[in-house]
Amino acid sequence: MSTATESAQTRPADALDELIATLGAGPGGDRVIADQLAAAVARRRRPLRIQVAGRALSGRSTVLRALALLSAQETAPVDQPELPDPVLDGDLVIYVLAGAPQAADYRLLATLPAARSVVVLNKADAVGARWGEAVAAAERYAHELGLPIVPVVASLAARTRAGAVDAADLTDLRRLAADPDVPSLLAAELFIGTGSDQDARRRLIENWDLYGVDCALTALRADPDLSAAALIQILHSASGIDPLHRLVHRRYEQVEAVRGGELLDELIRLAARAVPGDGGLARERVEHYLTGDEALWAGLCAGLACPQVAHLAAGYLSPAPADADEALARATRWRAVVSSDMPPAARRAALRVHHGYIRAWERMSSAGL
Repeated sequence: MSTATESAQTRPADALDELIATLGAGPGGDRVIADQLAAAVARRRRPLRIQVAGRALSGRSTVLRALALLSAQETAPVDQPELPDPVLDGDLVIYVLAGAPQAADYRLLATLPAARSVVVLNKADAVGARWGEAVAAAERYAHELGLPIVPVVASLAARTRAGAVDAADLTDLRRLAADPDVPSLLAAELFIGTGSDQDARRRLIENWDLYGVDCALTALRADPDLSAAALIQILHSASGIDPLHRLVHRRYEQVEAVRGGELLDELIRLAARAVPGDGGLARERVEHYLTGDEALWAGLCAGLACPQVAHLAAGYLSPAPADADEALARATRWRAVVSSDMPPAARRAALRVHHGYIRAWERMSSAGL
């Protein structure tokens, strides 16, 4: 038995599985439509392909570990002599910079849709003397590239994910934080120095990098009684990984929502191909699914993810409304959007959002019962 067959048999049946089964074997079904629908659903259920790309030594592997993207694929380095650039055709591409973008970075990033791209300014601790300088550099590069860029110190983020500040490290960090003559943290060699505790300082650098040690000492000078758990949280925050996590998660949800909309488009095409009559009920059954809660919710999410109208939902904390009043208010607003002058794709997206919120209002207010 194939893996795909085993997966289909072990996965709980949903409305799409039932529709496929009914079209394939039930009275009034259509085997051709059923097979085409099954293929479309299989494409929709395929896991997203995530690629992590960038130039050599930009920290692609470290960013991958920091984000814990177990299924992501690290591409070959960009701009290698006598080698072609990697093909960036993943559903989601995380592109890693380790400084100012170079010509090859501009060339490849110009080919990526913003809706399925995330750009990381890694090694942000090396950009200027303060975090604010890294943020300013990221904003400058973002303006040049037309893409949002998140500064991050992936090496520290990976360490805070994989480890903890153990007792020995915490003791040494507290001792150094209380020492007014602690060596310079501008370079590892200067920090390690020539004192009697070289081994301890070297171990701290190996465990937390120079930036992590600097952040830890700053935190402990402000509060010498910080626990190991509190300190690891501070180091995790100082790495800048949380904003990157949120952006990756948002892009992932958007790509998934767009794929859901593509499946609905295929269902509409299949319904149009189904020939009614002679007992054939394929069109009726597909159209019935398209008017159900599952399809309307998928359409709502796909509409909100449409790049041409996504900015209109920037203030929504969640696609789901809090109550019936909010659902109706959103439906009314999106109806006005549908009536405005916009391209066909944007109008179709807005209409899906409107229909989704109307159904939400019906359910929440019991108007549809």
